[in-house]
Formats: sequence, structure tokens, C-alpha cells
Amino acid sequence: MNRLRLSDTPLLGLLAMLYFAQGLPSGLLGKALPPLLRDCGVSLSAIGFTALLSLPWTLKFLWAPFIDRFWTRRRWLLTLNLIICGLMLIVASRDFGAWVAQAFPLLMGVLFLLNLTAATQDIATDGLAVSRLTPHLRGLGNSVQVIGYKIGMIFGGGLLLWLVGRFGWQLSYSALALLIVPVLLPVWFMRETPVVKNAAAKSEAWQGWRGYVKLFVDFVCRLRMGWWLITVATFKAGDSMASRMIGPLLSDQGLSLADIGLITGVIGVVAGLSGALLGGLFLLRLGHRNALLLFGTLQAAGFIGYLFIASRAYDESLLYAVVCLEQFADGLSTVALFTLMMGVCRKESPGTDYTLQAALQVTVSGMAAALSGIFTQSFGYPAVFAAGATLTICALIPVIIFFRPLK
Repeated sequence: MNRLRLSDTPLLGLLAMLYFAQGLPSGLLGKALPPLLRDCGVSLSAIGFTALLSLPWTLKFLWAPFIDRFWTRRRWLLTLNLIICGLMLIVASRDFGAWVAQAFPLLMGVLFLLNLTAATQDIATDGLAVSRLTPHLRGLGNSVQVIGYKIGMIFGGGLLLWLVGRFGWQLSYSALALLIVPVLLPVWFMRETPVVKNAAAKSEAWQGWRGYVKLFVDFVCRLRMGWWLITVATFKAGDSMASRMIGPLLSDQGLSLADIGLITGVIGVVAGLSGALLGGLFLLRLGHRNALLLFGTLQAAGFIGYLFIASRAYDESLLYAVVCLEQFADGLSTVALFTLMMGVCRKESPGTDYTLQAALQVTVSGMAAALSGIFTQSFGYPAVFAAGATLTICALIPVIIFFRPLK
């Protein structure tokens, strides 16, 4: 059995820091933005539609082949992380209330650019991970990926809300922006390598518009890839739909921004980190099929728990238990899904293949999140959590079909 070697740790540390950098803006969009906007009096439907800011994550597969082929990953990562830092400082340049009251469309535009840059950084980082992680390291590598990303979300989401309640928006978000600087150091010293080998870059599959399209078609047309892509598309859709409304639910129930940040963005995400860490270990023992089925079922159970929270039939201990269960299951299921996504990638186009899958997952999940506000406004909080649990269970069907033995 292959074990972690000391020589593997620099790569894992680099990946952890790069995914942390992605988690900072994602924490704002996914965790902090909904309660911040609700606190400023923005409607639930408008909060739901802010999920469309993640559109670059949906479309990034369109430019993934160019990130895979041109320049080097070191140059891409240095440039993109510098841009992320600059855009975060722009968001921190005025008070959040002033953004909403005086320049809300401009704020949305800057956040869109922030997501565009982070999504492009993700292409380069995923390509680095898929190409350098050996098969025995992919479970652990995806645990590192999810842990780094979720720590970034803790800082960019829950911790941000806590800081804003005490030090104000501008100082708090400026401090987060400067956390990008330490990420640049290991990138600066990483070994400069071409994104793909010259032989792959010069092959027929890369040539012209037809070659560009063929790159995607050949991947999609592989055996049983249709069922796998349905799995990728639907596995986290229920999660995205239901979790988008957790912050607004707690805000409407009278919890302060600091309390919401502590419960969902710190304690909950720590539970998610635990799930991500154990997910890579459980995956080796359970296998991909059993892991996806078990972890998806636990994810659905977490949203069933939120039915009690939505009905106000709970005490503080139950609230903490439900938040931790849902986030723990999210960490488990995310690692299992991402590891198998790496496993189906081709060696000659790892960034493109992984990005295509990730973009599909974000597209469907983003649509579910965008509709969550209208759905909740029409049917109420209990309905959205029941729908999230139902969608998650239904997403296990293509998992079973994909892993069915060939006749």
C-alpha cells in the first residue's frame, strides 16, 4: 500500500494554500453575502439571484483548454492571485451598507469579476493537482483541496461576519485581502513547468476550431460517461438549493450576524473540515460507489434536520447538531465526488477534463441556488429544505447505474 512520503508534502501544502485563496471570495458569496444583504433589507428573491455571480464557474470550461495549453501554471497562478487581491481591496474600499445603498450594481460587477478571476485560478490549480497527484495521493489530495477551500470559506464567510460586527466592513475585508500575499510565496518558488507537454500541445486534437470541439466531444463520448456526468450535475444540486437559505433563515429568526457567522461559518465549517479530512480515509475503505451513496444519504439527513430548525422546534444544542451534521456530510460527499472526477480525467488534458466536470456541477447547482429564494418566498423555509433532501436522494440513482457491472 502506498503511503504519504515527505517529498509529497510541499505539493499538498501548495495546493492547500491555492484552494484557500479560492475560498476567500467564495466564502463571501456563499456564506457572508446572503445574511449581509438580508441585514441591509434586500429581498429573499434578490439574494437568491446573487448566486448568478458564480456564472464564471459555470462557463470556465470554455477557456480551460487555453489555460491547459498556453503559458505556465506558475505564471497563471501568480497573475490571477494578484488580481484576486486587488479586486478584494476594491470591495473593501467603501462600507458595505454604502455599496448596497449607493452602488449596488457596481458591487455586483466587481464581485462578478472576482468570481471570474477565482474560477480561472481554479482551472490552473486543478490542472496542477490532476497532473502532479499520483493515484494513491488523490484521495488525500482532494481532502487537502476541500480543507484548504473550506478554511478559506471560514475566513471569507463566518469569520468575516464576526469581524464586521466588531471592526466594520472596510477594515475586516482589507485584512482578508492581504491574506492572499502569503499564498504568492510558494507559487513564486514552485518549479516552472509547461502546462502540457509539447507532444500533446502539437497533437491533432489541439489544432483549430474542430480540434477544440473534439477535445470536449471525445471526453463526453467515453463509456458510461453520460451517467457519470448526470451524477456530477445532480449530486450537489439539493445541497446548493437548501444551503443558500440557511443564513437568511437564521437572520429572520433573529440571530445576529456575529452569531450566524460563528454557527454556520466557523463551527459548521470546522465540522465540514473534519468531514473532508475523514472523507479521503473512508474513501479508501468504502470504495467510490459506497462512499457516494453513504455520504449523499448523510447530506440528505442534514437537510431533514433543518426542517426542525425552520419550524422553530429546537433549542441551541439541536441547532449546533444539525449545522455540524450537514456540514460534516458536505465535507465527506465533496471529497468523494471530486476524487472520482480526477480519476476520469485524461493525462493530456487534465485541467480541461476536470474543469468541464466542475463547470457542469456548478451550472446545475448554481441554477438550484438561484431559484432557492423564489422557491422559499413562495413555499416557505420548510419546503426548501425538504426539496433539498429529496433532490439529494434522487441524485443517488445515476450513481447506482454508473457503477452497475458491465454485462
